[in-house]
Amino acid sequence: MRLTFHSNIFFENGEKANWEGVIHLLNTEAPYEAEVCARGSSFHLIFGEHSYGRFLCIPNWGIGTELASLNDRFWNFERLQQTTDLSVVDTTSIVDALVKLSNYMH
Repeated sequence: MRLTFHSNIFFENGEKANWEGVIHLLNTEAPYEAEVCARGSSFHLIFGEHSYGRFLCIPNWGIGTELASLNDRFWNFERLQQTTDLSVVDTTSIVDALVKLSNYMH
């Protein structure tokens, strides 16, 4: 399944950036898998639940972290910014893709 999502951020200098990303949903059963492409970056997301909460792994970037609910954009953004070296743009793309995916996970 192919989905699109929209992202935007305001930079510290007051400029705004908007872009569209593409999600290729690879596995619709837990653990879920999706390929996310936006602004020249590509991320292989593996996410789901474990005994104590939710997780996100991005193996092609060496990332593994806890998640709040998929649609908790603020918490997931803060977590990725604190625990990874991802740019603000890449982090925004990932969390916006997760929000979009929250509508398709059961």
